[in-house]
Amino acid sequence: MAEYWKLICKLKDIPPQGMRLVPRGLAWQELPGVAVIRTLDDQVFAILDGGARHYAVKLEEGKIFLDLNELNAPASRAEAALAGAFGVAPHVGANSWT
Repeated sequence: MAEYWKLICKLKDIPPQGMRLVPRGLAWQELPGVAVIRTLDDQVFAILDGGARHYAVKLEEGKIFLDLNELNAPASRAEAALAGAFGVAPHVGANSWT
């Protein structure tokens, strides 16, 4: 499956040792978000809120991107059941892809 990178924010928007929470799914699903974490040495990690799953991160020209396919995929069997035939989230934000 092709990667579609979604711009999340600029690196400078997250303070060192700080984080930004990226929502997932549709508003009515109340899914845990993805925590994008910046370290003191400007490394960036993305994990499911609670730390159960890691997400691919691309840092390019001071901008942080997450793979939209990973954000849309269910993180557990419970999420897959909740999403049902509708999936977790539609591919929105196509204008943010690079």
